[in-house]
Amino acid sequence: MSDFSRVLCAIDLTESSRRALDCALWWARRQGTDVSVLHVHQLAVPPPETAGFHGDPTGGTPEAAATAQGPLTPDERRDCQRDVERFVEQARTDGLQIEVLLDEDPSVADAIVARADALAADLIVVGAGTSPISDHPALGRVTSDLLRAAPCSVLVIPAPAADVANPCVAGLARIMCAVKLSDDSRPLLASAASLATEFSAHLTVVHVVELSHVAAVASDFDAHREARVQPARDELVALVADVVGPDRPSEEILSQGNVGQEILKLADEESTSLLVLGHASGHPTPGARRPTGHTVAREARCPVLFLHGDVAAARYPIGFEASRPFFDSQA
Repeated sequence: MSDFSRVLCAIDLTESSRRALDCALWWARRQGTDVSVLHVHQLAVPPPETAGFHGDPTGGTPEAAATAQGPLTPDERRDCQRDVERFVEQARTDGLQIEVLLDEDPSVADAIVARADALAADLIVVGAGTSPISDHPALGRVTSDLLRAAPCSVLVIPAPAADVANPCVAGLARIMCAVKLSDDSRPLLASAASLATEFSAHLTVVHVVELSHVAAVASDFDAHREARVQPARDELVALVADVVGPDRPSEEILSQGNVGQEILKLADEESTSLLVLGHASGHPTPGARRPTGHTVAREARCPVLFLHGDVAAARYPIGFEASRPFFDSQA
């Protein structure tokens, strides 16, 4: 995608991050972009006044604190830099120029955000993570924080699985974009359609009608559902016709139920190569349910691209308010 001129890939030297690195390099080769690879050595912080990423970077648990360490000595830093360069070198398949970076910070997420700002990165590529101590256990604390505060788009790569091909090998044959039926969805959909064109991929546009619990137990549930479903179907068809146009291969799917669960189910049924969602930033209020996008990224079997508002607005600026997240519903 021509709007992505610099890719930043965050790695932790695990097999999961190797998959993320493969995807980042594949993306950079396809788009002709510059790529930087960042490894963050997590520093320990003295309790109890920990700050980190809007809070204790270790999550306040002994298990998390055990992963943090002291500052690197010059010799340790040289050895660590060499390890990172070796890790990256194993992923090279051509003459692609790669910048290898090593930072030290109590918060891995803070360090990634700072580097993305400094590099003016357009895309951060990161693994979904598998931290058992996170409030998003299969998503990982770092990735969860990035989805709230990244200054650019984020591509989340699922953990390796024997029955799921890496997109850097399989390519992007089917792209699915989940939209709300509002003006905010237009730039997101336009960007997804552009991606589908660039990758010669089939585009599926999904909208989920989430019926309330009150409606589900009401005696007139069928009438209530039809009153919402048919207008939503008409709006979805009109939105795709207006933004995508008749010349691109695409289809619309209207579903009912829990938004996150329906998106995940449809992505599997459609053999989706890439899910495209809006980038919902900000920290949830205490007691709030996790954002739908976090739920999808945590469980998706394919990469999930959270498209930042600035990128989408550049493709479809009419009627777009950059301060509003595209996909911030709770699930």
